[in-house]
Amino acid sequence: MNTRLRGSQTSDAGLPLSTQRWLTERAFRQGDVPAVRRFTQAFGARAGITATRLADFVLAVSEATACTTAVGPCTPRVRLWLTGPRAFCEVRGNGMLLRRSVRDAQPRGRPGEQLAEVEAMRRWVLKRLSDYVCVASGPDGVRVLLSMRVA
Repeated sequence: MNTRLRGSQTSDAGLPLSTQRWLTERAFRQGDVPAVRRFTQAFGARAGITATRLADFVLAVSEATACTTAVGPCTPRVRLWLTGPRAFCEVRGNGMLLRRSVRDAQPRGRPGEQLAEVEAMRRWVLKRLSDYVCVASGPDGVRVLLSMRVA
């Protein structure tokens, strides 16, 4: 896993930056999801997120990473930051096009239905845990953005 920690002076288009603290990011692979949970736990503890909210945030980030790694081989990137009383997570992966080709290649029946059920459950969990969640896909892959009030 590759990790970077950047200070509050960093500017990146599309990210809320007002009073941003501790922008950190990490590249990972499918087998690294447990390490992403530990990475998120350490980020939240350092940021002062309460234990109950931190457990929810870690679970939400874990589900977001699972969404990107379930689509096929890719090297997604997770970014975590705080803006005011909110914690944000963005996960980007380049595997959605593989997902479409795999889904299209499967005959109708159980495997495709099970994939859809798992994806629906992940989105439901993300919506229940997060104040805001957006799962989008396009030619450049899948992107999950979520936020949660932590203070």
